[in-house]
Amino acid sequence: MLNWIVIGIGDIATRRVIPAIQAEARSRLYGLVTRDAAKAAPFGVRSWETLDPALADPAVHAVYVGTPVFLHAPQTIQSLRAGKHVLCEKPMAMSEAEAHSMLHTADESGKTFGLAYYRRCYPKVQRAKQLLAAGAIGTPVVAELTSHGWFDGHGSRAWLVDPAKAGGGPLFDIASHRIDVLNF
Repeated sequence: MLNWIVIGIGDIATRRVIPAIQAEARSRLYGLVTRDAAKAAPFGVRSWETLDPALADPAVHAVYVGTPVFLHAPQTIQSLRAGKHVLCEKPMAMSEAEAHSMLHTADESGKTFGLAYYRRCYPKVQRAKQLLAAGAIGTPVVAELTSHGWFDGHGSRAWLVDPAKAGGGPLFDIASHRIDVLNF
């Protein structure tokens, strides 16, 4: 059984990641790291206000980093150095240098490090890939992907418009999924 902790209990963690961990027979949601204990309460698992004590728990095997981008590199590196496997939300880091540091630390630790480009697993994306591989529609020469939704820079994701916290903002955060699907 793989014991997971989730750092950050935002939209993606509650709608996608935590349910996926709970649905996987070989995984268990072991705990949550959040500054707001009330957010952790509905899940009925351990919670910590900071990462250090969570990583010190020998029962923790894997970490999902679901915090704003400026925290991805330090939290991923800290988790890898603590001997934990890491799945980090995208975008990976604030800079190429941070990304290289994360990869280097993963290599040094010998632990698995991955990025959460989960849209590759969508049945419609898998089917499209099969159809393309079979030549069902010929050779694509152009593709268009869209994202619908109003983002006014307020609310729980307001950090996306703060370059100090999000780096590339909504373009990196949202468009990176679409670009990954096209590359996939």
